[in-house]
Amino acid sequence: MSLLARIAARLPEPAQPFVHRLGHIPRLIVAERFMAETGGLASIRLDLQGAPLTAGRPVTVSVVQPATGDSRQLSVRDWTLFRNSFPVPFPAFANEAGDVFHLFVTQGETPPATAALAAHARRIGLDARPPVVLPSASTFGMARALPGSDDALPVAYGIDVFWCDKHGMYFEGWIHCHQHRLSGLRIRVGDDVYDVPEFRRREDLLAFYPDHPHVVDSGFVGYVQGRPGQPVHFEVTSDAGSRSIPIELPKSTLLKEPWTEYQHDTINDFVHTLGRFVTEVNERNLVVAEIGSRHVGEASENMRNYFTGAKRYVGIDIHAAPGVDVVGDAHALDRLVGQGGIDAVFSLSVIEHLACPWVLAAASNRALSMGGIVFHSAPQTYPLHETPNDFWRYSDEGLKVLFGPATGFEVIAAGMVNVMHMYPEERRGVFASVPINPGYGNAFILARKVRDLPDGAVAWPMDFDESRDRAAQYPVRPAT
Repeated sequence: MSLLARIAARLPEPAQPFVHRLGHIPRLIVAERFMAETGGLASIRLDLQGAPLTAGRPVTVSVVQPATGDSRQLSVRDWTLFRNSFPVPFPAFANEAGDVFHLFVTQGETPPATAALAAHARRIGLDARPPVVLPSASTFGMARALPGSDDALPVAYGIDVFWCDKHGMYFEGWIHCHQHRLSGLRIRVGDDVYDVPEFRRREDLLAFYPDHPHVVDSGFVGYVQGRPGQPVHFEVTSDAGSRSIPIELPKSTLLKEPWTEYQHDTINDFVHTLGRFVTEVNERNLVVAEIGSRHVGEASENMRNYFTGAKRYVGIDIHAAPGVDVVGDAHALDRLVGQGGIDAVFSLSVIEHLACPWVLAAASNRALSMGGIVFHSAPQTYPLHETPNDFWRYSDEGLKVLFGPATGFEVIAAGMVNVMHMYPEERRGVFASVPINPGYGNAFILARKVRDLPDGAVAWPMDFDESRDRAAQYPVRPAT
């Protein structure tokens, strides 16, 4: 359960509207205190996973500093676009690190009045609660005219996403000049300069700057090559002149929380699904076959030990080695074990090495008894390995095609596991934003045979002589 879901559960009536003489609060989801990790608080991140929210209705996040009465609100209609990490940016508070704030999350077409929220905070005794800690940052800043200078350009900016590596820095955010129209932006890191080629639409900023409609054209993205640790400046050009602003960088958004609650949920799904396969084999006393069973070192695990209740365990591999009972090509699984000769078959990080996995799926159907089960896991994002026989990468949707209705199976469960971030050598254009979008290391599937496949149902031709020749190139490593 996410932090947002947990603190929502603390409300005695989390989904009920609250009416006060100062205003109406529509469907209050969260009322909580939190402590700012930084001075100049300008953004927080909420995890929406598991919270009692209704799709199709806008979410309003209200942040109030009770000591001063200062407040910020952000309403988002398309909050479902955020899978689990919900960014809430706003103009910076004038606070110190450790100051306590009130957080309210509501759903409704009209944002609640802050006076009504403050009254409700007193009603429920919010200030008596110990504060929670939310991911927060001073990623928004204000650059104001220098004392005694009448011609300095007023500038507001925000850094929504920042990350760096040994080659340079990535920025994603917005910058504008209030009543003056922005015409250019350069990001300078030491002596290295990146010219932002174009600006992106930021409709959300109109809520904060309603008197400056051109703020919607102030979004930017850029990767600046150069040595991290150098001073960073935004060099702004507008219809009223130019200005260089020194930037205080936020923490890297990639390094702060590498493991999320969502990541742990995917691991649990994988373990649970594999456990269902093992349990069914053992409880029903099934004949089970493992594809890729040879032991080739510490990375290999003797899966035979998990199937103590199996009627028989058959280890299959292209090379003879410890752990192998049958040597042969998995594309011809039904020829190796006989049609209907097994009740279950599985592999762990093997089918990416099979040249024609659709042939394996058809052969698995013929090799299995009716109602037999399959479990496979395979890489989705992973370096090349065991070359030249490294052919494929899979998503859960791809596995559901391979072991789905077209090949005579019913999908029981499928998913993705092992969240990871990728750092491309190419850091221009869309590649620059790749590291901030998590991928998955592996995909998995559990499926059951529900019908027999007729001969020729899988039409892609398979040359078994060619397959054996290619398989002979697969690296042979001695067991250690």
